[in-house]
Amino acid sequence: MITTLTAPACRAVSLEEARQQLRLDGDDEDLLLAAKLDAAQAELELMTGLRLCPQTLSLELEAWEDEVVVPVRPCAVTQIQYVGLSGAAVTLAASDYVLRRRHGLTRIRPATGKAWPMLADDGLITITLTAGFAETDPDFLIARAAILVKATSEFQNREGGACLAFDTLASQLAARWI
Repeated sequence: MITTLTAPACRAVSLEEARQQLRLDGDDEDLLLAAKLDAAQAELELMTGLRLCPQTLSLELEAWEDEVVVPVRPCAVTQIQYVGLSGAAVTLAASDYVLRRRHGLTRIRPATGKAWPMLADDGLITITLTAGFAETDPDFLIARAAILVKATSEFQNREGGACLAFDTLASQLAARWI
């Protein structure tokens, strides 16, 4: 189960950037435009499996897997804690596990010569992650373009309709993370 510990502080595309794209002078329709931006970002994240903006997450597991596959990308593991046999929370040393990235996913396994520690009967494993792109990452720039295209298209065509440019950009972005 993934829980958000620290939500993103901002959107991938700001209201000001969207206003400039649409050549809007005022802020009369900011509420609608913000909703379109949020919806476009959520749709892109869902379609690609990516987390765009920096955030802190928690992945909870009830048992160790041979190799833990983190279902969030891109991400970095900041800490692994578990409830040991004593019932106390223990932080796993970084030297006790190895991180690999394959097909865009982070995978965690015990380091060579190590094994996952024993858990209490009701033990829980908590992996703390930082997720999201740097603002200069090429994939983030593609994502921003897709969001801007989708949000402005939805704003201008309020009755709805397909946005092929968004679908194309989203597909290209998803393909880069396979």
